[in-house]
Amino acid sequence: MRNRKDRSTLRAVIAVLVIIVGIILAAYIGGWILFIKPIIACCIAFDSGTLTAFMIGTTVIKALLAGTVASLIIWASSVIAGIIAK
Repeated sequence: MRNRKDRSTLRAVIAVLVIIVGIILAAYIGGWILFIKPIIACCIAFDSGTLTAFMIGTTVIKALLAGTVASLIIWASSVIAGIIAK
């Protein structure tokens, strides 16, 4: 009986770790790579005089998709954690 309880506890811990990794990954990809980093690149390009319309367009698209990508990553990690916890 104790072996089953230990196994379910280990599965729960692994599931929580998967969710935590998913949140960190979503914050990094959605927050930094798709939102903050392109805006900083546009600011640097504006300061140096090399800002183009293509750069502005890609930055706007990345900023609009950042939340969706972060949500999908968190959703996928929660689905994986749910499968592990079963």
